[in-house]
Amino acid sequence: MLPLLLAAALGALAVPPLPTAASGPLEAGQRATVSADGDGLNLRAEPAIAADILDRIPDGTLVTALGEQRRADGYDWERVEVGGLSGWMAADYLVAEEQDDGSEPEPEPEPDPPVPVPPEPAPVPTGPLALPVPPAGGLTLGRAGTSDLEELVAAQGFRVAVVWLYRLDSQDYLRYIPGAPAIVNTLDSSSITPESIVLLKRLGDRPQPGAAPEAPDEGVRGTANVLPSPPSEGLTVGVSGTNDPVALAEAQPFEVRLIAFLHVPTQRQLVYIPGAPSFVQSLERGVLEPDSVVWMRAGSVPQAAGTVVEATFSYYYCEQGTIPRGIGDGGGFCGQMANGDIVHPRAAACSRENLGQRFRVIGDPLDRVYTCTDLGSAVRGSHRDIWFENSDDGRLWLDEVGDRGRIEILPEE
Repeated sequence: MLPLLLAAALGALAVPPLPTAASGPLEAGQRATVSADGDGLNLRAEPAIAADILDRIPDGTLVTALGEQRRADGYDWERVEVGGLSGWMAADYLVAEEQDDGSEPEPEPEPDPPVPVPPEPAPVPTGPLALPVPPAGGLTLGRAGTSDLEELVAAQGFRVAVVWLYRLDSQDYLRYIPGAPAIVNTLDSSSITPESIVLLKRLGDRPQPGAAPEAPDEGVRGTANVLPSPPSEGLTVGVSGTNDPVALAEAQPFEVRLIAFLHVPTQRQLVYIPGAPSFVQSLERGVLEPDSVVWMRAGSVPQAAGTVVEATFSYYYCEQGTIPRGIGDGGGFCGQMANGDIVHPRAAACSRENLGQRFRVIGDPLDRVYTCTDLGSAVRGSHRDIWFENSDDGRLWLDEVGDRGRIEILPEE
C-alpha cells in the first residue's frame, strides 16, 4: 500500500513541466504531429480561443501546415489541414516533422567544456554568462548576465535552439527562438534582466536521461537563499545558495511541497519532497550545489479577509449567446457545482484552498459579491472563473474588467 500511496503523492507533486521546444513557423506542406498531453487539440475556424471548434483532433494525428501563422490570445496559431478540414491550431502543441531537403545535415559543433564556476560567484552578473554545456538536444539553465538576448545566445559554447524565461506572476514561460521572426517570439529584451534565470535548449534531438548522479558524503556548505514567494500552489525559481535541500526548504517563508533540480550532464530532474521517506528522494546533499538553480512548488496559502490581491479572470457559462468571440470551451455548465448547489449568478470557480471564500472584483461594473462555490481543473492560486447564464454576459463583463485586476477578500458571512 505504501508504494501506491507514494506514487499517488508523487503524481500530485509533479515536477514542474519544462516547455516544449518550438522550431518556428511551419512551412506550407510541412507535416506536424498533435501533442497535447493526451487531451487532443481543437481545430478552430479562426486563430482565437473563442473561435468555433471544427473538430477535436486526437494526439498523434498528423496534420499538414498551410503556411499561415497568426499571434492571438497569447498563442501562436498555425493554419493546417487534417481529415479534409482546414482551420487553426495552437502551435505550441504541434511537433514538426524533420524535412529532408536532400542535403547533408550540418555537423553539430564540438561542445566546449563547461565554464568553471568560481566558489564565490558575483551576486550581480556583469555580462552574458556561458552556461554549463548540455548534451545535444539537452537543457541547461542559469543567470542570464545580460538583458540582450542576442548577446546571451552568442556567449554560449553550443548552438542555442530556444531560450525560455519563467514568469512568477503568470506562472508561464516566455520564449525566444534565435533567428525567428518577432511574431514567433514572446520573450524580448524588455522582459529579461541580468539576474533573470533562463532555460536554454541546445540544438538537436532531446537525449535520454543518463544514470542518476551519486551524492558525495559531505557536510552542509553555503547559506540557503530565500526565493521569491510564488502564488498558492505555484512555482518559483532561483539559485539555491546551499548544497543541502533540507536547509533550503526550511529557509523559505512559505510551505515548500517540492524542490526540483535539473542535473545538466545527465539531463535528469532530481526531486526533494519535504517529509517524504529517504528512498523517495533523488535530490541529496552534494548533488545540489550552492550555485544550482532550483524550482520550488509552494503549498496552499489561504488568503486572509481584508486583503487586496492581484488576480486573473475568466468566465464560464450555461448557454451560448450571439457574440462569436464570447463562445469558447467554458460552455454548457448548467448543473451542480463543487459545493453541491446548482450554478447561479455570483458563483465563481476558485482553487481548492479558497473554496467558500467571498470576494469582490475592484472595478466590477456589476458591483457583486462573489463566492467560491466551484472548482476548475485549470484554476489555481488567485485566478477566478466567474459564472454567467450566457456567454454574451461573460464576454461583455470581461471586456470591461479585463483579464487581470485586483480582488478584495471579504469576511465569511
